[in-house]
Amino acid sequence: MKLFTGDKLMKMFFTVALGLSLTTAFAHDKTYWGEKVNVGEGYARSYIVKGHDKEVKEIGIAISEEGLNGLPDEMKEYTLPMPANTEVYPYKHITFDWNPHGHEPMGVYDKPHFDIHFYFITEEERHAISCMDEDTIPCLMQPDADYLVSDYAPTPAGVPMMGWHWVDLLSPEFNGGIFTRTFIYGYYGRETIFIEPMVTIDYLLSKEESTLPIRQPAKFPYDGYYPKNYQVKYDDCMKMYKVVLKDFYEQ
Repeated sequence: MKLFTGDKLMKMFFTVALGLSLTTAFAHDKTYWGEKVNVGEGYARSYIVKGHDKEVKEIGIAISEEGLNGLPDEMKEYTLPMPANTEVYPYKHITFDWNPHGHEPMGVYDKPHFDIHFYFITEEERHAISCMDEDTIPCLMQPDADYLVSDYAPTPAGVPMMGWHWVDLLSPEFNGGIFTRTFIYGYYGRETIFIEPMVTIDYLLSKEESTLPIRQPAKFPYDGYYPKNYQVKYDDCMKMYKVVLKDFYEQ
């Protein structure tokens, strides 16, 4: 019979304990999936990851590899419902918008890319936004100062069924670099109604992983959970591209 010395027994104990600790930590994370929505030759869907104590760990979208093939030649909006069996305030729904020729301002965001809007309002409320005629007034109302982020600037006009986009002047595309991904805030009626990572299709296809900080306002108009960082990554196990909000704090 093989005998173990005290040192070997102690090492074995710590190895087993560490393995059990890591297994326990990750075993209690649960992923909730939204419905699949056809995109390109594949699909996209929303998801939420929560810990064993219901702590919000991730809110994001996942796109199958085939979803980046066969995309239309015109702009297309895909609405991704939030997972039905859980919820995180204040997120109501997500839109995954394909811009094959980019959009204004030209020379900045005119590359093929996706806009991922995480909305704090319902689809019905969003569809009522026209940013035209009398609706121009609430659409372009100066947001409450506490909801603004330093070094963000407004775009010239609001967008129907979206609102007023404010862009990050510290992003590379405004400082001699090129646009690969960025983070935008959206307003309507003086309040923040969405947060929006944007990422080029070329950056997704590169499968490069990056985590970037989100500069914060003094507060948001709704109680809930807000991300400190966003991440773009390729999940090799699932063969999916992901755009993720993470590292949440509660307001």
